[in-house]
Amino acid sequence: MHSITGTTRCYPLLGYPIAQVRTPPAINAYFATRRIDAVMFPMEIAPDAIDRFLSGLRGWSNCGGASVTVPYKQAAFSAMDRVTDRACRARAVNIIRREPDGTLFGDMTDGLAFAEALRRNGVLLTGRVVLVVGAAGGAGSAIAWTLCEAGPSVLCLVDPNAQKLSALSCRLQAAFPECTVVTDWPESVAVDIAINASPLGMGSGDPLPIDLDRLPAGAVVCDVVTKPNMTPLLLAARRGGHPIQTGNDMADAQLDFQMHHLELWQEADEAAAHGRMS
Repeated sequence: MHSITGTTRCYPLLGYPIAQVRTPPAINAYFATRRIDAVMFPMEIAPDAIDRFLSGLRGWSNCGGASVTVPYKQAAFSAMDRVTDRACRARAVNIIRREPDGTLFGDMTDGLAFAEALRRNGVLLTGRVVLVVGAAGGAGSAIAWTLCEAGPSVLCLVDPNAQKLSALSCRLQAAFPECTVVTDWPESVAVDIAINASPLGMGSGDPLPIDLDRLPAGAVVCDVVTKPNMTPLLLAARRGGHPIQTGNDMADAQLDFQMHHLELWQEADEAAAHGRMS
């Protein structure tokens, strides 16, 4: 990583806890190789301070924006001055661009990154039956929206927050009438792709979020948890012969989408061109 100076733009990554994140090394490597004078660093913000911190971003003039992880994606959505259509649908934000006038512009790229990771892993969504556990959370709702755009036949949504889950289901069914959206996992439904979009798996004593015994042979099992990368769910799924997708697969697919929202993609091209000419 290059030296941090008085001209370096700051990009904090906000979460609680924060030890599990793996985004800063990837982003900082991107900045360094493309000669962008910027740095990303983790910030563990207490729950009673997150609203004040997000408000304070407006006055942080050498801050170019922020990345947001659990559990603050929905709090970030509420704090934005404007958001993309994706973020509005998911009611969540995971990447923030701070404009020169101090206003905050949020996007939600978890769904895009998850679908891109599936594509890289050769997993098709059209006509499939998909289960999303933790669907009412920030990542889960974004993933559910993006999955529906790919044309699954059935989407099973599971979450302990029944009110948020019902609201999400109604919005999805209205937007995608060709997809059957249910707020449970019926015994009669054979799932092709099972996704854990909840934080279960981050803690050593967490129960498995998905009953693997109910999955047919060949069903793909996915997890959004990045630490550990091989969660207990994924280890058990692999032992059972299921193809898997890790949280790191999704995290690796985030980079392009987030850099575009931060308007650092064009800057990277310009920096590379400058390097070739110097």
